Amino acid sequence: MISSYGRISGLLAFLVAACIAAGCASGAKPAPSPAPATPAQASSQATASNAGNFDPSKVTAEVKSATFVDVRSLIDSLNQIIRQQDYDSWLGYLTENYIKYYSDPVVLGQYSEYPVIKSKGIKLQTLHDYFVYVVYPSRQNDKIDDIEFVGENLVKAITISPKGDRNILYMLEKHGDAWKIGIGR
Repeated sequence: MISSYGRISGLLAFLVAACIAAGCASGAKPAPSPAPATPAQASSQATASNAGNFDPSKVTAEVKSATFVDVRSLIDSLNQIIRQQDYDSWLGYLTENYIKYYSDPVVLGQYSEYPVIKSKGIKLQTLHDYFVYVVYPSRQNDKIDDIEFVGENLVKAITISPKGDRNILYMLEKHGDAWKIGIGR
């Protein structure tokens, strides 16, 4: 049985990781942190740079619906991989930019300072550490409620919180016929 402390600790880990991944997309002012620009912030920059080239309002309902089905299937697969702690399979779903960003010792050091990680005495040193201590505790049961096109091959996978906040689960980039987890750059 999981103690109430374990449930609270797990919930805190989920909330911190969700806030990190979503860039506190709820609009609430995040507490100051040492972390660099989050992937969600990077997506805002990507949105601005794609604004002249791509008009999300021109995406047809059929394309959005088909993409939603594809993304939901991807997230279901990712949930299974993460629950099984299958790091090698997870790597296959990442873009090169994602791997590079979350392998950066500076970024890992900054995530190591988050209270949920630091309180356990963990120092993230590799992408594998990031998977074990950030992704695994927080990304096993994600669900997608909506998608937003940022570019022709760039989509935000959105979940809606019980309060109605739209939070970014993943920035996804299409490579060939496959969607991969990116950072929106």
